[in-house]
Amino acid sequence: MTDSPEEVKPKAKGRFHSLPATEALIFDVVKYLLEGNGSSSSREIVEYISFTLNKSRRHTAPEIVGVLRNRKMFCPTSGYKKHSGNRWRLDLNELERYISSKKYTERAEAAELPQMILRLKRRNISETISLLNSVLSAESKMEDDVLIHSIHEGLLQLWG
Repeated sequence: MTDSPEEVKPKAKGRFHSLPATEALIFDVVKYLLEGNGSSSSREIVEYISFTLNKSRRHTAPEIVGVLRNRKMFCPTSGYKKHSGNRWRLDLNELERYISSKKYTERAEAAELPQMILRLKRRNISETISLLNSVLSAESKMEDDVLIHSIHEGLLQLWG
């Protein structure tokens, strides 16, 4: 049994070194937003990380909100509510750039993030088409302000 430098054990596929705490938090928030509709309020995100994932001892609420504020992939939207905080939307293009720049592509594929990103993109596109079809089908009622406001609000919720 000689230990030659040429005999290197291959790494097991799918096993990674642990992430720094901030990067792990980013992946947790991204996965939560991708599993949902791509946006959520600060309070919902903090509750998910703290109580659903049981990471309340690892991350505080200000740390979670700080990550949301300081990463380009999390965009604040116009939907602020007093008890829920800001609404945050996931910028999918920035997320893909982040994953490739940090060289986390294998880790993202292991977590099935590319499939989740495509699912969210399809969902957003199909909801936009259905909202626009409701405008086209109601062309004779274009003076109906309620319809216009509801469609605009739906688009803001989806893309805002």
